[in-house]
Amino acid sequence: MSTGSHQSRSSRIFALDYLRGFFISVIIVDHLWRWPNLFQFATGRGELWVSAAEGFIIISGLLVGYVHGYKKRTQPLAPLSWKLIKRGIMLYVWMWITTLALVAITWNLAPKGGMAYIPVPVGDWKALFDLMLAFNYAHSLTYFLYLYAIYLVVSPGVILLLRRGFWWIVLAASGAAYWYGLTHEIEWLQWQVLFFGATTFGYHFDALLARFRALAPALRTTIRVGFIASMLGAFIYSMSIAFAHDPGTYTDPLFTRRPLSPLTIPMAFCWFLGLLSLFSYLMPLLKRYASWLLIFGERSLTAYILHTVPLVCIQLLFAPTTGQFWINTALAALSVATTWALMKIPYINHLVPR
Repeated sequence: MSTGSHQSRSSRIFALDYLRGFFISVIIVDHLWRWPNLFQFATGRGELWVSAAEGFIIISGLLVGYVHGYKKRTQPLAPLSWKLIKRGIMLYVWMWITTLALVAITWNLAPKGGMAYIPVPVGDWKALFDLMLAFNYAHSLTYFLYLYAIYLVVSPGVILLLRRGFWWIVLAASGAAYWYGLTHEIEWLQWQVLFFGATTFGYHFDALLARFRALAPALRTTIRVGFIASMLGAFIYSMSIAFAHDPGTYTDPLFTRRPLSPLTIPMAFCWFLGLLSLFSYLMPLLKRYASWLLIFGERSLTAYILHTVPLVCIQLLFAPTTGQFWINTALAALSVATTWALMKIPYINHLVPR
């Protein structure tokens, strides 16, 4: 999601851009699903206690709260609301476009490398339309568009409550909606707790950051290092468990995404804060050696939609490469590089949303 602002930002906001670019890169590698490869030690194959998906939802919600909530808090709500709703509708349309295209490719071209499971018989377009119209299916490669579209349409009501100081109502309602979604198996209601929890955090981001900076330097360092250490410790431990099993065969009983388990929620925020702190510390190195992440971070939805192109091409052309470490590494790197190259096409942003 583009913040829509090119103003000078603090290192921490730049860290958000780099972090979002990192999440996109991880999502590309995980969606390719060619293991083992060199990058699995950074992505965790998407099978750890927390994945890039949770991080991407959190950072998107945070920026809605910060950019459209706090930064525009003095603007009339009606035009802002309509802008968010229109964007949600646009992303819903793109969800349909990408899902139908990906399903058509899967059903008609028989990719050598396989594609994600589609829960209807081959060629049954009516059943597919019925599922999509009932908000019960979106292709896994662009599933975030489905979630984000819903959350953007709901966001104006959340921003209104935050403007009036009713942050506790937002959190209480989000928690209740999560529990209802958990007990009734409604996935978008489960994941909204990450998005709107982060929206609330984003709305108060400047105030919380000011309080944090007012702490003694030693205490600030202790807190940041504590989040980093907790994140890295949990990352390494959960990776040691997941990597003891073949890809796609292990599900942790406590930390799950389908459904989004209660323990996954605080763990996701802990990992997010740990990564944000780590990226803040690494900012000089990121600016020097990983500036390419910024194009993903600043135009994340463009990258998210375009990453389907190299992934589909690879699956069409290459049979499964299970166990071929360096071939898988090359294919993963090619997927990321091709997505980056597609984003350099002139006027691509006039076609694909940012």
